[in-house]
Amino acid sequence: MNFAVILAAGVGKRFGSEKQFVKIKNLPVIYYSIKAFNQSPVIDKIIIVTKKERIGYLRQLVKKYNFSKVENIVEGGLRRQDSMRNALKILPDKGNIAIHDSARPLLNQSIITQGFRLVKKYKAVIPVLSVTDTIKQVKNDFVIKTIDRTDLSYVQTPQFFELGLVKKAYLKAEHTNYYATDDANLIEHLWKKVYVISGLKQNIKITDLDDLALVKKLL
Repeated sequence: MNFAVILAAGVGKRFGSEKQFVKIKNLPVIYYSIKAFNQSPVIDKIIIVTKKERIGYLRQLVKKYNFSKVENIVEGGLRRQDSMRNALKILPDKGNIAIHDSARPLLNQSIITQGFRLVKKYKAVIPVLSVTDTIKQVKNDFVIKTIDRTDLSYVQTPQFFELGLVKKAYLKAEHTNYYATDDANLIEHLWKKVYVISGLKQNIKITDLDDLALVKKLL
């Protein structure tokens, strides 16, 4: 069975508000991610993780637009990793999962289908884009050094995992008090390999108003 978890419990410190609930074409940003997963023929069930005070709002949204694959809306935690842990508690040990940030409303069906096809073989699959700009390490307003970009990549979501593997990774992280900025890093913490596929340039993460303006144009 294939599950999708949409993370929408963030407070949007850099953006200045909960970007996942900002309206685009009179619909909240999170709507577009739910719709994409709900329409995917390879998705069986969807779990949404959000702040307690947003659960009622999302239940109404799910009902209004007949997102029939949404099985549960879970209360989030203090940090992203805590929120994902809450979702894993209600998921089985077998199956596969796509974990997606709700601030990326432009994911498409090809990434979802490809990710679930390849996760059966590789257990952990993430979409990436190669770094094309020159990267410099900066400290106190001065360049320390230029970093070789040859093997560097930008990471996107959704990220795909075998459920048993990602649960094991979260358990180890909890026991070792290890926190990461994405789920793939927890798999790496297990000393397991993560397979990469080509991401999509339009799969933008909204972090500021310029990102929001670009997403609006693309939609």
